[in-house]
Amino acid sequence: MYPTFSVIGVGNMAKAVLVGIVKSNISLSKIYLYDKFPSQMDEFSNKGELFCATESVSDAVSRGDYVLLSVKPQNYDEVLSEIAGVEGHQNKVYISIGAGITSESVSRRLGGAVVIRVLPNVPMLIGMGVSVICQNSLAKKEDFDFVNTLFCGAGSTLVIDEAEMNRIIGVTSSSPAYVFRFIQAIYEGAIEQELPDRALLDAICDVVIGSAQLLKDSHETPDALIAKVASKGGTTEQALRVLSEAHFNETIVQAMIACTKRADELGKM
Repeated sequence: MYPTFSVIGVGNMAKAVLVGIVKSNISLSKIYLYDKFPSQMDEFSNKGELFCATESVSDAVSRGDYVLLSVKPQNYDEVLSEIAGVEGHQNKVYISIGAGITSESVSRRLGGAVVIRVLPNVPMLIGMGVSVICQNSLAKKEDFDFVNTLFCGAGSTLVIDEAEMNRIIGVTSSSPAYVFRFIQAIYEGAIEQELPDRALLDAICDVVIGSAQLLKDSHETPDALIAKVASKGGTTEQALRVLSEAHFNETIVQAMIACTKRADELGKM
């Protein structure tokens, strides 16, 4: 008999996981969905017998062997209180993706239940995500492997110790926003110089994708590839000088530290 899977909160991250499950043909007997906005479930509840919309957190949890907690950190307290009232809730395996919320704190609220903490990112929506999964001494190997398989369906996974989790938010989870901001800045620079904006954004995206793939495939350091682009006295060298004077690298580092600080704050709330 295949396990059942319940999802509490059918937002973008949960939808990406569900799409990955369907594409990867992961063996599940049933997927139960709950969201306080019923329209969030329509995309899946109309896709055949595998999916089933439920009317409450309690109903979804009672039916699932594995339960994905995909709600905002500030809503965890309310949701966990409702789950704690479900008979046998402590025998489920919970997958928590709330930023800053430790697996220990969730497990404590749920009577010592097994909680595996995962940090996904937005590119999961196109099957190119990076999901960070915490090692958990309480989880059986088959449970941990199952969770890893779930998230592999929407990209790649990276396994780390939970002590490192808040610090990696700025590396994998928040960083797509930095990339989007960088692309936006290049686009604005092009418009400032009165280049026609037709297809510009697509071209910039292709440059970013190609550059990242080159770095990944070449196994060279970023500095080595920068040196290949920036010839002495050339245009790129001038551009890099301006970025250095603006403390570009230092600003990104400070942004990442701010991510970690906020994650620590959320964990204390």
